[in-house]
This record gives sequence, structure tokens and C-alpha cells, in this order.
Amino acid sequence: MMNNLEDKVKKAFKLFNERKFEESKIIFLNLIKNPKFDKKIYFMLYEIYFQLNDINNARKYLISFLEFDNKNHIALNQLANLYLKKGDIKLAEESYIKAINIKKDYLIAITNLAVLYEGIGDKNNAKKYYLDGINLSPDDLSIYYNLSKIKPDFIDEQKIEHISKILKIKKLEPFNMASGFFLLAEHNRRKKNIKEEIKNLELAHKYAFKDKANIKQQSRNYWLDIMPKNYNILNFQFEKEITNNLKNLEPIFIIGLPRSGSTVVEAILSSGKKKILNLGETNLINWSVITTPKKKLSSLDARQICSKLVIALGNLGASSLENNTFIEKSLENFFYIEIILKIFPKAKFINTSRNTTDNILAIFQQFLPKISWSHSLEDILEYTNNYLTIIKFFKKKYPNQILSVKLEELTFNKEEIAKNIYEFCGLEWDKKALEFYKRKDLFTSTASNLQIRNGLHNYDKNKYRSYYYMLRNFQDKYEWLKQ
Repeated sequence: MMNNLEDKVKKAFKLFNERKFEESKIIFLNLIKNPKFDKKIYFMLYEIYFQLNDINNARKYLISFLEFDNKNHIALNQLANLYLKKGDIKLAEESYIKAINIKKDYLIAITNLAVLYEGIGDKNNAKKYYLDGINLSPDDLSIYYNLSKIKPDFIDEQKIEHISKILKIKKLEPFNMASGFFLLAEHNRRKKNIKEEIKNLELAHKYAFKDKANIKQQSRNYWLDIMPKNYNILNFQFEKEITNNLKNLEPIFIIGLPRSGSTVVEAILSSGKKKILNLGETNLINWSVITTPKKKLSSLDARQICSKLVIALGNLGASSLENNTFIEKSLENFFYIEIILKIFPKAKFINTSRNTTDNILAIFQQFLPKISWSHSLEDILEYTNNYLTIIKFFKKKYPNQILSVKLEELTFNKEEIAKNIYEFCGLEWDKKALEFYKRKDLFTSTASNLQIRNGLHNYDKNKYRSYYYMLRNFQDKYEWLKQ
């Protein structure tokens, strides 16, 4: 039996490191009842609640820690991240700035603040802080890559020489190597040197996959092997445990492949007359499933999954009492349509798509570091094949719950398609929805962030024609490539 404070702290840390967060939480919560407890325990409680997706309690204990240590730049940066997760842009900005004022060379907060400004379309401030980051860390090619997205002319011939030299002589981490090769690929794309572009893209993806390789491999196996075999047998043990708080919600899930127009649809939906809570890409459905103990995917514990979702969604402002309708854009949710409809019977799905060949090549050209299957053409094709199979299955099973929106049609018939989206979601149409690019409060961290700020332009059917040859060798394996 643990009799002293030190033993209890050691036990709690051990449980935390074993990812037994609930058990660790109980010990730490008891420890703070002791007047002699170490105030650093507040930070551990923040860490635990963050892992449990309980953003409100994570923020509460982080603020308690900062009351004890208000000059802690790391905690201020983490607090800013929490505010950003909740969509509190102003408070996030203030906390990042506080962290930087305390530690002028705090690169993490500097780049985070630049990303925030980029996310709201404030190019000038984004450039300023990216340049500050480069001055502090001139060999950090990931900052060069981020800056190049908002200031393409920043990467001139001189910078390309510098980047090439760094890639050859420096021992960079995989993420930085990937960023450098993506920059070289983009440079060759502008010069229409396709062979060199492809060569650099292949190296970029190779290093991107090496970054956190074990995690990426597990994720890749999950999305390419496990889920395609189980999407139609996902089931609950105790359906009666689903709460009214979830059943009465009317969520709109945007699903599909990356680079398929999902961000544009999200922006249109969140820019109408009625203010709709936009949660962005929370990954909450997937998180609630994979973090819940289970023997197999065909017998999920509804009680635990729903309990997690009630807390996480409530913290983000979605509940049956307030913000009954919300938008969620975790694209992989097409795998989870079956259980989503059991949890949220009133849910609707908008499946965004575009020319499939274009879509595959657009993914291959883009640096999507969080998407494990996006780092080789073979994996992108396999994931796409699974997506096409699964969406066809669910559209047949639930035709009234899924609306397909083609990017080509949306760009050529903006108002008509946008009206269809609003009608499908049961929302009152507002022409201003198509002026989403004028919004000052529009925040997005996706790869399409800068594109959507230019409004909707007609689909370019020839953009990827020069790259179609790359997929010819796969036509025998995937019949849909011949279409």
C-alpha cells in the first residue's frame, strides 16, 4: 500500500507512461487535495485531460499551473493550442504572443503563431513570423516550405541552391528532409521539369514516411488493411447506452478523399445565414473507437464510446441544448458511417469528390504529413480503391443520408450545387454563403487554406494531364482508372 506522497506520484507517472490515463488521473486528482502537493501536478492533469480529449478540463488545469508559474512559455504555448482547438483565435493569438515575449527565441510558438495567421488569411503577419523562424533556425526547411505556400517567390534560384546544399551536407531529421524535397519538387513543377519533379516527390514522400515511422506504419496498416475489412461489420454491444444528448444532435459530416473540395464545401456550409458550429477535423469518431478497449471491431462498447463523445463534443460546444447542428470534416469518417448513424440517427453526410485520377495526383503532389497512406502512389491508389468501394456500399444502403458533391459541378454551377447542399442539410439558403472568402473569421489549417480565399474558380480539367502517364501501369489492377 502506498503511504507517502512520493510513491503515489511515481505510481501516477507510471500509469501515465503506460497510457492508462483514467487510472493516472484518479491518483493525481487525489494528490491535489493534499495542501503540500507539487503544483507541477496541475501540468500532468492538463496532459491527461488533453489525451482524453477533455479540452475544458485540460485548459482548467493548465491555467491553474500558470497561476503558479505565469512565466512558463511552454505552458502558454500549450494553452494557445487549446484555445485554437476550440476556435478561440484571439485568445490563442494572445497566448502565443505572451510565450514569445517571455522567450524571444521560442521557435515552436513563433511557427505556431505564423500557422495561426496563415489559417485566418493574414499573410503579412504569417510571413513576418515565418521569417523570424528562419532567422532563428536557417536550416529548418519545414519553415521554408510553409512560407513558400503564402509567398511563392520567396523560393528563388538562390534559395534552391541553399536548400539543395543543406539536403546534401546536413544531417536533417526526416521531416525537414521531406520539406526540402517538396520544395525542390515545386520548383521543378514551375519550370515544367516533370521528371525531376517526380524524382523529388518520391524522395520527399520517402522521408515523410520515415518521420515517426512506427506510428505511420501502424496507421497505414489500420487504414489500408484493418478498416477495409471491417467497415461493414462495425457494431455495438449495448445500443441502448447511446444517450439522448447524442441522438438528438444533427451533425453534418463531410467525407471523402483529401484534395476533393471538402474545404470549400465546409466554408460554404459555415457561411450562411444561420451560424453553424464548425468543428473542423476533430478525428473524434476514430479516436473514440481506437482508444476504447475491444476484442474485435464487430463488438464495440457503445457506453464507453458515447461517454467519450459526449464529453469531447460538449467541450467543443456541441450539445443537444446548444449548437444542435455542427459540421465535422474528418474525411476518413466514410469508414464509420454505420456506427455514426447509430450514435447520431439524424446525421447527414456530404461526400466530396472530383475526377479520380486528378485527385490521386493532387494528393501525391501535396505534403500531407499526418496522412500515413499519402506517401506513395501505390498506397494512395489502394486507399482510393477502398474509398470508392465503401462509399458505393453505403450510398446504396443509406441513399437518403449521403449527398455526393462533385468539385467540377460545384465550380461550374456554384449557386445551384450550393443550394442543393443547403436543402439536403435542412438549412435556409443564403447567397452570402458563396462569399465565404470575404470572411475575416474563416480559419482553416488544411492544404486548401489559401486556395479557398480566392473564391471558387472553374475546374481546370487539364491541370494534371501531363502526369496521367504515371498511372498507366496500374490500370490492370484498378478498372476505374480506365474510365
